[in-house]
Amino acid sequence: MGLDMYLTKRRRDTDDELRLVAYWRKANHIHGRFERNASDGYIENCELYPVSKEDLARLMSDCRLALDDPRRAESVLPREEGFFFGSTRYDEGYFGSLRATIEQLRRVIDETADDEQLFYHAWW
Repeated sequence: MGLDMYLTKRRRDTDDELRLVAYWRKANHIHGRFERNASDGYIENCELYPVSKEDLARLMSDCRLALDDPRRAESVLPREEGFFFGSTRYDEGYFGSLRATIEQLRRVIDETADDEQLFYHAWW
């Protein structure tokens, strides 16, 4: 068990099947960022939350800020506590997930057409 996080997409205004475009595991700081910015402050387990390419670009920017100055990591992308949410340390796992997030989101932004909608959801 643990925190599994998904970014999916489908054509806008359809009921097409969702396609997985990014995945994280126990990246509680990324989950917290989505929770603060893609919902009313709380993400329900397995519920879809729409996100925009602009939201993803801001998340990439926050990841870069934390990587460029690790002393700011806790204020820019703080770790989140939760049952099965993973580590709360600011270690190589944390910074490695920031690098992986930037790579994933760069690809998602580049490969998402204007007629597609993105969704975030998590399972724990």
